[in-house]
Amino acid sequence: MKRVSVALVCALLVPASALAQDRGPDTGDRFNDPTGGAYTSPTPLFTPAAALPSLMPRLTAGVDLQTAGVLANARPFVNAELGLPAGFTLAAGTQWFGGDRATGADQITPFAQVRYQLFGAANGLGWLGGVSLTYKRVGYHGGENELEASYSMQYRTARAEFGVQGTFGQSLEEGEEHDLEARAYAAWRVIPSLALGVSAQVRGDIGNESPEIEASRQAAGRSEFDFIGGATASYTWQRWQVGALLGASTLGLYEQVAMLGQVQGQVRF
Repeated sequence: MKRVSVALVCALLVPASALAQDRGPDTGDRFNDPTGGAYTSPTPLFTPAAALPSLMPRLTAGVDLQTAGVLANARPFVNAELGLPAGFTLAAGTQWFGGDRATGADQITPFAQVRYQLFGAANGLGWLGGVSLTYKRVGYHGGENELEASYSMQYRTARAEFGVQGTFGQSLEEGEEHDLEARAYAAWRVIPSLALGVSAQVRGDIGNESPEIEASRQAAGRSEFDFIGGATASYTWQRWQVGALLGASTLGLYEQVAMLGQVQGQVRF
């Protein structure tokens, strides 16, 4: 199955005190972040719960590298986001860690996304929650169209933060192909600008593929689950951020594990 991801976490997990907060995606100063902006995620594996400030654009570019298996390659990515009034954010580009194809342009996963911040304080601290809906095409040539919905929740203090994200994904071409995904991260800010932490993603098939594919998977003993995770670091100053992840992945490797690395940079305007 070409993977789709949709985040769906039970809102009952959110404390009543968090729901009572006013949603305030605009932190006031657009650039002097460090780092009250919860939309500036310390890991590339997490969709921020908070919206970008209204009418603020952000550009992110980077590359991820997997060292073994059919997906061993350097895969560049780029995406652009725009904050809108009332807590909305639009995004489009190519998605990281998303292509289940082995070669060339088939590794490209174009996507378009709309996010909405449900709750959270304007200074980016405390409880924050948001939802997103994403269309993507896994594999540019001969790929599969997919739709994902998500729910992200974060808790942030001046020195520490963590987040969880639940996903459910659905193929737009095969009604019985869908999967679940869970993401989580935790980070400690050594200084306000520098965050060190860990991040992980687990996803698994819950739908049925064709009988032939299911039979071949069972015969080969192939797992229905993929894992990505590792140590993260990010540094933010004014309107810039650089970040990295170093860890392991089973994506496209079946019962094997490969080293995975990623670097990214972003700028707000």
